[in-house]
Amino acid sequence: MIRIASGASRRLASAAALVLATVLLASCGSGGVSNDNATGAGTGPVSISPATATLYSEVPTTFVLSGGSGSYLVASSNQAVVPVASNIRINSFTVVPADVASDTAVTLTVTDANNATVIPATATLTVKARTISSTVTITPSSTQAAACGTAICAGGDAQVTAVLSQAGLPLANRVVRFDVVSGDVRIITSAPGDPEVDSLSGTTTTDSTGTARIRIRVLASATSQTALLRITDVTSGFSQTASVTISPVSGAPLNAQPSTISFTGPDANTCATGISADVIVFGGRPPYNISSPGAFGIYPTVVTSSGGRFQVTATGQCSTASTIAIVDANGASTTVTVTNALGTVAPPPFVVAPTEVTFTDCGQSAGIALAGGTGAYYASAGGSPLDVEVAGSAGIITLPVQAFTSTNTTPSAPPFDLQAGFSDGQTVQPVTVHVLGTASC
Repeated sequence: MIRIASGASRRLASAAALVLATVLLASCGSGGVSNDNATGAGTGPVSISPATATLYSEVPTTFVLSGGSGSYLVASSNQAVVPVASNIRINSFTVVPADVASDTAVTLTVTDANNATVIPATATLTVKARTISSTVTITPSSTQAAACGTAICAGGDAQVTAVLSQAGLPLANRVVRFDVVSGDVRIITSAPGDPEVDSLSGTTTTDSTGTARIRIRVLASATSQTALLRITDVTSGFSQTASVTISPVSGAPLNAQPSTISFTGPDANTCATGISADVIVFGGRPPYNISSPGAFGIYPTVVTSSGGRFQVTATGQCSTASTIAIVDANGASTTVTVTNALGTVAPPPFVVAPTEVTFTDCGQSAGIALAGGTGAYYASAGGSPLDVEVAGSAGIITLPVQAFTSTNTTPSAPPFDLQAGFSDGQTVQPVTVHVLGTASC
């Protein structure tokens, strides 16, 4: 009979009982090699495959027998760790190792039950402790539509949790690798808050409770299916496969928030420029295509996942109600309305300083500070012979030589006054230039 080691789980007992039941049924003529074959006069050597194997506690492993007469005696060097039925008349059998605290070597010896002269075979086994719980938890995001139930909606995401322990103690700081075996699911490898990066493989580290957590993303185009993930304890090499149920139902009605954005310029003469606002898109079926109205900058124009976002940037162009259209993969659409208006604050008054300057000879210059107003400054000398310029927020007045020529309407000999003017496009501020000295130039 198959014996179960003290302290083994109920699951181990059930699996071992199943193995015994299979062997007993086979001995009654069900499946495997027939009785005629079992009593044959085969003389070839007995073989067992695999001849070398690494087994894990509570995980079934199947061996295949061949050669000899077809009826075999199998012995385990440690029946408490790897229990086997002694008389096997089929060409394969399954063992379920018991719990072990550390690596345990076990040898299986296979002999011909009908002919002791036939060369026996051995299998060298290493039984390792199971480190990953048989229960892997997959929890869809709380924002998922109820229509998907416990499955993950197409385009949705979920958290996958696996617990690692050995001899009842949690394995902390253990590297765990998650791999996509099959299906339309990907591992999210980017850090929270960063742009999402998806991959077929990713690693994480267990916390103090031995728990490893990663997030997965289901492709937006996924159909109804069951995907498979492999979770591997990198240190021991033990792996566990988990299934992921996927629903083609989209998560929720397509939505974009905020649905209204209002930009306001810094003053009553200017609309906003260079400032941005984020819009989050969710529901529907990603990816989402975003239209680009001419009055605003949009980036990116494609949002790949539910909960993703795009940025709206004011360009300085005024707009009363520009519409941004968001269209999902199913053709559903929603809109965001954006306004860019003049500010409500009047600009400060336009001033210049000083408002009077004095020149004592030709060729002299004076600087005038300009401030306030719209910030767009211009200069004018009117009908006087002055040279007047604007450089940024500074005005420059120069008294040239021709100010004293007889062809100019200005008196050729000082003293006399000239006028310069500066404007912000709305108001003009004059500057009086006093010319003194002699007209020697």
